[in-house]
Amino acid sequence: MRLPTAPDGSRGCSALARYTGEQIAGTAGRTVGWLLIEHPGPWRHPAFSSPGLDRDVVSALAARITGHDVRPQLIKRPGAQRGGDGPRRAYLAHVSRTSPWVRRIDFTDQAELAGIDVTAAERPEPPDFGVPVDHTLYLVCTHAKKDPCCAVLGRPVAAALAGTEAEVWETTHVGGDRFAANLVALPQGAYFGRLDPESAVDTVTVFERGRIVPGNFRGRCSDSSAVQAAEAALRARLGAVGTDEVTHLGEEDTPEGVRVTLGHDRGLYTVSVAREEGDACPATCSALEPSRPVHHRVTEIEGLPVRV
Repeated sequence: MRLPTAPDGSRGCSALARYTGEQIAGTAGRTVGWLLIEHPGPWRHPAFSSPGLDRDVVSALAARITGHDVRPQLIKRPGAQRGGDGPRRAYLAHVSRTSPWVRRIDFTDQAELAGIDVTAAERPEPPDFGVPVDHTLYLVCTHAKKDPCCAVLGRPVAAALAGTEAEVWETTHVGGDRFAANLVALPQGAYFGRLDPESAVDTVTVFERGRIVPGNFRGRCSDSSAVQAAEAALRARLGAVGTDEVTHLGEEDTPEGVRVTLGHDRGLYTVSVAREEGDACPATCSALEPSRPVHHRVTEIEGLPVRV
């Protein structure tokens, strides 16, 4: 594979995106439901064609989530070796600003997963099965078969986070290879990118205290790209770092783009966001042709007084 190369000689789609300073805010893929299945690997691309997975179970799960907003992922402990016996874990997670939840399902045979209502991850009411999880799960993309940048940059990040008290998993493709190393916090749905081991530990440490490091924040996967970009811009304007300090109140399409309404203790704000094509760039290391990513650029932030 001939890797994209930046003018400074650094190689990989993520290196080129860093060099050009491609906008990172507003780039989290939109998903509210997550299905995580522990599988040490090896991982192929697509992930659910990986060896060691039960074909009948995979087919049943795929049929069940078709047409539903549930994202399937494979996960493994940082540095986990292939194979191995013993119980494994699966998780269902629902991402929401108001009603997030996670349920853990322990299994010894993959066939046990076929009987689970995985579409429950779409719904704000948690199911009556599984074990409630009251802490954050951190997923680091290390999917080498999808993109080399994810593995080369993601594995050191996962290893560094494994030394913290947070629950950390390596995972398959989460989107945005060129922003590697990528980290997702569930069930909050917060995406972070362009991490290295040091900044990843800082990001998780701060997030555990209810704060967001703004520079690496891609957005929340429960929000549209326009809302993600608007929230990032407003946070920068106000110096707001609290995880729930900014609330999403509404959005509407306009001839110029999208008009987003956000709330904060200081008042209400309307943020105008324009859609525009970015410069041509390789979306992944394996892209045969460059593409023009759609960026969401904030053009105006207007403050409105709160009516009492």
